[in-house]
Amino acid sequence: MSTHPLLMRLRPPFATRPIERMTNAILSAIDCEYRGIVIHGMARFGKSWAVRYLTSTSAWLQDAFYSARISVPKSHKRTEGAFFSLWLDRFSLVLPERCSAMQRQARLRNFLISKCQEYGGNLIIVFLDEAQRLFPDDYEHLCTLDNDLTDAGYMLFVVLVVQSDYTGTAMEKIYDGNPPPHVRGRYLVRRHEFGGLNGPEEIAHALGRMDDNSEWPEGSGCSYSAHFAKDAFSTGWRLRSHAEQIYQCATRLREKATLPTGWTWPMKSFEVCVNYLLTNVAAKRQDFAGFSDEDIDEALAAAGFIELERSRGSGQEEE
Repeated sequence: MSTHPLLMRLRPPFATRPIERMTNAILSAIDCEYRGIVIHGMARFGKSWAVRYLTSTSAWLQDAFYSARISVPKSHKRTEGAFFSLWLDRFSLVLPERCSAMQRQARLRNFLISKCQEYGGNLIIVFLDEAQRLFPDDYEHLCTLDNDLTDAGYMLFVVLVVQSDYTGTAMEKIYDGNPPPHVRGRYLVRRHEFGGLNGPEEIAHALGRMDDNSEWPEGSGCSYSAHFAKDAFSTGWRLRSHAEQIYQCATRLREKATLPTGWTWPMKSFEVCVNYLLTNVAAKRQDFAGFSDEDIDEALAAAGFIELERSRGSGQEEE
């Protein structure tokens, strides 16, 4: 790879405190042998970012496991067998068009078992993004697949990632309404709210990933911060040293825009802000020694910070 990851269009995710909290919630549910957990949160807070991170690494779980991500499409109805076809399409498994629903289910079951055997474990973790689009019948298909895999000695765990600010369709009923006991007991008992970065400490932790827990090129020992601010980094400068300053600049912008004083920082605007500071300020200033408030304000503007905050539509104090 000749292009630095922070200069790519689809930049790789990095660990944050919200991702750690989500991971702990998932691990707790698995330890208690639930078959799923609901992860809910507002749009642009980084739920999909977290899913990308957790499916890109196996370091967060001690046991061997196979993981995958499936985005649930928006649909007004689902034909018999379509739920399993959704999974098969995700795994690039082709079956004849006239295959029955049971044949599709068997093919999916056998594929998941083969992946477990390949990875040397008996746990399958599937992240269903946009899970608010699931129908009640989809949960019944999940239960059937779970039964098949359990009988074969494998555990299927489903992470249902939903928009908590999503409204207006019957598909939400299974999430907010009264699902049957066998569905609720497996998938809907455990819930975790995914939030943003809370205050300077969590901002510093995220920035520190650029200082200490990143590397490019692979094997070089050069972190992302060191790459874009080589001279400053060599003399002791670290990106995380700006955590309090960045937080205060963002807070002042919110106050100026008359937004609520209590707030949590969504990942979307935070990641763009940090990327801008490294690639457009530090990298292009020969005498770079640190960021000024003006630099940070410029990065926040480039990230659309205030526009995204306003789009959340909250006129109430945030908890």
